[in-house]
Amino acid sequence: MPINHFFGSYLFLFFSLHVFAQAEYPITKEDPLKITLYYNQSWELTTPENSVFRREADFDLQDMVFDGVYKDYNKSNNLIAEGYYAQGTKRGIQTTYYDNQSIKSTIEYSDWDFIIWQMVNTNKEYQVTRGTGKFTIDYYYYNDLKFKPGILTGEFLNGKRVGKWVFTDMNKTKTDVEYYKNGDLKKRYIFTKTDSIEVVAKKEIFLSVYSLYTEALAYDKTVFTSVNQFFESQVGYPSSFQRTIAYPGSLKRLLWLLAQETDVPNRNLALIKLKIDEHGQILKLNIVRSVDENTDDRVLNAIYQHDPRFLPAMRDGKPIATTIYLPVASGEEWMKTLHEMPIEWFLDFRNFVD
Repeated sequence: MPINHFFGSYLFLFFSLHVFAQAEYPITKEDPLKITLYYNQSWELTTPENSVFRREADFDLQDMVFDGVYKDYNKSNNLIAEGYYAQGTKRGIQTTYYDNQSIKSTIEYSDWDFIIWQMVNTNKEYQVTRGTGKFTIDYYYYNDLKFKPGILTGEFLNGKRVGKWVFTDMNKTKTDVEYYKNGDLKKRYIFTKTDSIEVVAKKEIFLSVYSLYTEALAYDKTVFTSVNQFFESQVGYPSSFQRTIAYPGSLKRLLWLLAQETDVPNRNLALIKLKIDEHGQILKLNIVRSVDENTDDRVLNAIYQHDPRFLPAMRDGKPIATTIYLPVASGEEWMKTLHEMPIEWFLDFRNFVD
């Protein structure tokens, strides 16, 4: 189905009553709850008896994201990390600790960037102090729809990026180089096997693998068959709790992932009718608006791949089976729309039919 007609008019739709039409089970915003999550050695959700770490955190059970203060503890009940999330994104000072409770790192996050204020290596040597120093750390980056590990060497001066930042893969092959002056990116080069490409944006990186696992709600597959099975057995919902079908990181996060995974032809859109049962499993899945046979197959297969990560709708604190419509598209304009529009707009199927 061509989608030219709504890309040009979405700002009008945003302010119309049609956009906020009620779903079968309306989305009403709830305050985050204080919950305890248990993790194995790989920072996958597990049972208390199998756990190595635990997290006490403010958690949004509608969008399935951390939202507020968190504290992480090891098996000996020692604090190993603490900080703050704003709707699933780290904000402000995040501190990690060694087992003796001495500070390992103090990192400040804001606007998809970070400042290392203090970093101490395993030999208890300071690499960065008061926002000044050279450092080498492991990091993770998104490439070819997968997170990959790498090594970063960089420098801060009074809390600002300076000098040459070098990124390599785990084979120590250089992948990127950035040049900074007084916190401003001056140049960045991406290296291929045969060439280098100059780009204007800094490299998006992640400093903590366990943050990736905890934020994605990775689960121990030797214990649970789905994300929902963990929450079903380990987390209690308030008796007044309401939500529509949920996904780790929000339904909008799911639409973003599907846009990356399905490669829908530009300015086309598939509309999917999805029914999830009370245990978060797919009951029915079919195409309401088709693009073409190959694209439709990719879309359906991609959604089935996410089956273990759905969570059911809730009414009065109890899980229920319900149906939603998911629009799936790709391309720059669609990604901009995902960024600009509220989730209510995407869940109202009338915005995507003639």
